[in-house]
Amino acid sequence: MLNQELIESLRHSFGDLLDMPLLAPGGAVVESPSVALAAYAKQIRFCEACSLHIGRSNLVFGRGHWGARIAFVGDFPSAIDDTKGEPFADENGELLHKMIIAMKIKPEDAYLTNIFKCRPAAGDVPTAKHFYACETHLKFQFGQIGAPVVVAMGETAAKALARAEAPLQVLRKQVFEWQGRKVIPTHHPRDLHHSPALKKETWDDLQIAMRELLRLA
Repeated sequence: MLNQELIESLRHSFGDLLDMPLLAPGGAVVESPSVALAAYAKQIRFCEACSLHIGRSNLVFGRGHWGARIAFVGDFPSAIDDTKGEPFADENGELLHKMIIAMKIKPEDAYLTNIFKCRPAAGDVPTAKHFYACETHLKFQFGQIGAPVVVAMGETAAKALARAEAPLQVLRKQVFEWQGRKVIPTHHPRDLHHSPALKKETWDDLQIAMRELLRLA
């Protein structure tokens, strides 16, 4: 993969031209990250690696630019996400959009996804076993987008990426590592709708993510 700083510089200069196939020495075509992500999403759309596929309408892969510097990772798709096949396509996504703007980040500079690509059937609770089956997809995504900072939203995502069993309130205010990325746990936008008082804690966590971004710039 190209050096991330070079990617950012080129992206701001040439935009979508960077999504075109690249030529390796000798003329061989090398897939751009956006093409690779789209091809992989298509390849796994009927994934049955774990039981979560039973309840889904659509596999929900991710959205955002491969040159994103930060990624927001939730737990599983909402009912609306499942219908549309796109993560954070509901009111949780609207709130997340506002959070990203408040961080002084352009929404197009963030990548959105979930640790589970399928919405669980009613009564089916995702477990670590499900995550290990789905983590292959997440690793592929991050092998392409390269975002150095990841905000893990909600206790399920935080535990999975931090490789910890502690509750979210213990994991918060800490920085973990997953696949060489800095992981900052916080509340899921869904929880902020239910408990608006959590917004202050969430903003504190997002400030940690912002500091990590500046430190890694």
